[in-house]
Amino acid sequence: MLTSTLLFISTLTACGDKSAATPAAAAETGPKISMTIPEGAKAFASALIGSPTKDFAPTDADGAAFMYTSLQFRGDGTWVASGYVEAMDERMECAESGQWSIEESMSKTEGTIAWTVGETSCVGRDQGSSTRAQVTVGSSGISSAMFR
Repeated sequence: MLTSTLLFISTLTACGDKSAATPAAAAETGPKISMTIPEGAKAFASALIGSPTKDFAPTDADGAAFMYTSLQFRGDGTWVASGYVEAMDERMECAESGQWSIEESMSKTEGTIAWTVGETSCVGRDQGSSTRAQVTVGSSGISSAMFR
């Protein structure tokens, strides 16, 4: 009797509702964007949000080497990054996060963005500092940046 009951329960589980959204349907709609973006910038925003960036230098200033090993812009207007600051022979791991916005979009892969540091553990970086750059987005995140 126990075997029959278990077989019946497993059959019911296998026949459950299959109408849940599939990954293909989610991919067709793109990433969820709840932040305000300029008119015509949705394709650029989707490309930037959908492509996490690896090994990106968030400044072109002289001095210590500063690298985001992972940078992710999110559709709610926030961003997170982890990386390091390297000075002389010392490498200090750190993390940052904050808010970001799109100022303009020239195409689906190029636009001007600004991001502000809300929290940082990176040496030499201050809460509230801002970066503005014209970026090009490729399949693996930001592929080039011209800092403004």
